[in-house]
Amino acid sequence: MNGRLRFIDVYRGLAILLMLHGHTADAVLSPTEKMSLAFQIYTVFRGFTAPMFLFISGFAFSITTLKRADEYFKFSKKFIKRLRKFLFITLLGYFLHLPYLSLKKILNESDFQTLAQLFSSDVLQVIGLTLLFLQITLFLIKDEAKFANLMLYLGALIFATSQIFFTIDFSKFLPLPISQYLNTFNGSKFPFFPWSGFVMFGSYLGYIYIKASKNGTTEKFFKEISIASFALFPIATALQIIYEAILKPDTNLIYSSPFLAISRLAFVVILFCAIWEIDSKINLKIYPIQLLGMESLFAYVFHLMVVYGSPVNPFHSFYALLGNSLEYPFAFSLFVALASTTFALSYLLNFLKSKKPRAVNLLKFVIVNLFLLIFITSPY
Repeated sequence: MNGRLRFIDVYRGLAILLMLHGHTADAVLSPTEKMSLAFQIYTVFRGFTAPMFLFISGFAFSITTLKRADEYFKFSKKFIKRLRKFLFITLLGYFLHLPYLSLKKILNESDFQTLAQLFSSDVLQVIGLTLLFLQITLFLIKDEAKFANLMLYLGALIFATSQIFFTIDFSKFLPLPISQYLNTFNGSKFPFFPWSGFVMFGSYLGYIYIKASKNGTTEKFFKEISIASFALFPIATALQIIYEAILKPDTNLIYSSPFLAISRLAFVVILFCAIWEIDSKINLKIYPIQLLGMESLFAYVFHLMVVYGSPVNPFHSFYALLGNSLEYPFAFSLFVALASTTFALSYLLNFLKSKKPRAVNLLKFVIVNLFLLIFITSPY
């Protein structure tokens, strides 16, 4: 596996699997099913899925970057390649939000609502731009310890100040492409506040993990962060309940609450430690779910196109064809079919990358440039 840490891929694969289920249920379940007590309870736990994906992105960044940090202290081909990768992830997020597969139509026929959809911030934009920020910051600071500590402080600051950003409609005085990153006022589901904080905390813990692995104290590292998270989770959850009961804040303030962010972070770290523990005790050659983690970007984009559609298939998705019309057994069957297909394609892609890497890169190049050609030249 080219030196990959299996528990990271397993954790990321689990996040992808939970996303597949959550998005499928959201797209096809009937309103009656969504009003059930079981679904309401499930919705609470579904709120941990995105933090898992964001946290592990930051953690994996530190694992792959800080072990050879000096290679990224200089303006090199490797550094440029990283910047291009994170920009590509960001652009993929915008691709999924394109209202039309035509630049001309977007320029000539888009109203405010259409542009708000196009520029809305989602998980891929948060990951891509936050990792881009991390990479540039490391390049400027040129010190792993200072970089990690800065990410810790910035993550805490983002959690603490998110509610301030959720009280202002920035679109009134800032360009929409910028204001959409600051809050949910105009439809962004995952603005930078508080979501980029999960990436930064993940990056900080990745640095601490590297130090622990060098010192032979990995087990102690996981024990300490699991104890801290087990202590934080009930405290933050209780504070969130009290906060909502006493102050009765609106939905925006609940969504951006630091107590909610901390409880989610604590939960995903607890789960992260559990995955590491299971992986260290069960010596399997490969977990099936690991493949989803290894090809998480493909799995994420592919399943969103199937579930919600994209400029390529706007009328052929679960949501477009079925709407909110199914009972749970049928929705679960769709999820199983989608998960099986995503796994099979992820396995095939991973196999081709290992056997025919040049062919895969050429295929990516052709697909991206074909899309750009159609997007730029299409009149509608």
